[in-house]
Amino acid sequence: METFQRYTPLGLYRRRRREHFKEQLKNLKLVVDWTVWVYLLVPGLLYLSGWYVSLWTKPLPSWATGITLPTLTGLIDIVILTGGVLIFVEEADVLFLKSRPLWMRTLMKQGMYRACLQHLGKMIAIMALTAPLWSRVYNMSFIQMALIAVWFGAVASFQAIVLHMAKVRHTGWRRWIRMIPLAVAMGIMTVIATSWMHTQTWRMMLGIVMVMLLVMTVGQMRLIMKGTFEGDVREDLRGRLKLTALLLSRSVTKPKAPRTRTMIFRKPRKLLRNRSIANRTAETAFKAFFRNSSTMKLYLQLGGLSIAAVALPPFPVNAIVCVLLIIMLSVLFYRSWDVFATSDYIQLVSYDTEALNRAAQTMVRMLFIPLGILMGFSLGAAWLGWLEGVVTAAAVVALGLFILSITGWIRSLRSD
Repeated sequence: METFQRYTPLGLYRRRRREHFKEQLKNLKLVVDWTVWVYLLVPGLLYLSGWYVSLWTKPLPSWATGITLPTLTGLIDIVILTGGVLIFVEEADVLFLKSRPLWMRTLMKQGMYRACLQHLGKMIAIMALTAPLWSRVYNMSFIQMALIAVWFGAVASFQAIVLHMAKVRHTGWRRWIRMIPLAVAMGIMTVIATSWMHTQTWRMMLGIVMVMLLVMTVGQMRLIMKGTFEGDVREDLRGRLKLTALLLSRSVTKPKAPRTRTMIFRKPRKLLRNRSIANRTAETAFKAFFRNSSTMKLYLQLGGLSIAAVALPPFPVNAIVCVLLIIMLSVLFYRSWDVFATSDYIQLVSYDTEALNRAAQTMVRMLFIPLGILMGFSLGAAWLGWLEGVVTAAAVVALGLFILSITGWIRSLRSD
């Protein structure tokens, strides 16, 4: 005989929760190379374990003894805001669940139960990691630390449900107008209440009871809310795809919205007075370099790192680093020229090899001179003084132009 299994609201929730877990695990397997992570995690865990034991057995560092209780509570509250509520409703349920309030309430209840357990587990893990601070800096016993962990778990559950109610009710700027004041107000109240119950066991127990009553109250308010089905579907989809979007952001480039106008060099202004073919080509390549947001971002990042690399080390290390950076930048800029030289724009026009070589040298010089001035001035200002930084800036630019000329000469010999 065939057995018939009754389909219940609780069964629907458990099935969707199981499917969600399998989907997240599958996404992790597709993106993460577990063999590589084993080699990274094992040494990392061993190092962190030793560092954690040292916080219990050795004198605490100055940053640990200097951190105040409100500061630590505020940091924990920021971690609390990373959570959410999933009730596992889908857009296709509109014809079924909206006509069956019992099924919808069951999904909401189970979703809030799951969120409360997740936040409680997260807070217990955070309290375990920060236990040396609570014990040795704030003089709390293990029972009080356990009560504080439960307190933070209840507070996290309360904040997650309250913010979830605001998310499903509003969209766009109205959503942020309501969420930001709520999050700030709840964070301030959490900091004040935690400081008030510090080292007082009866206050901790009273605070836990009060917050649990608030959790049950907002849970009942969430159950009786009407007209939020579309918001529930939207927030559930956003929550379920959060991990997937994070994983894909590391492996897939997000498509950019097309722009009709660039952010820089919008008008066809002349940068070079001599209007030879080589200069006009170099000018076009220079503008194309900065009109591309990725290469412009890389240029700014390299500029900031180069300034720090020559300003922080002592002499003569900073001078050696400066020379190495000039060589690295010359290679990078010539590779950027190669990308431009092999583009369809260049293929439309007939160039001789000499004109292209002159254009390449002009373009890389235009890219190097701003960075060379900043690097040289930072090197001189950190080593000798502000006035001497002007002299070192001129020297670094001259050295850089010399290295760029040698690199261009070697490239021209290879191309012949």
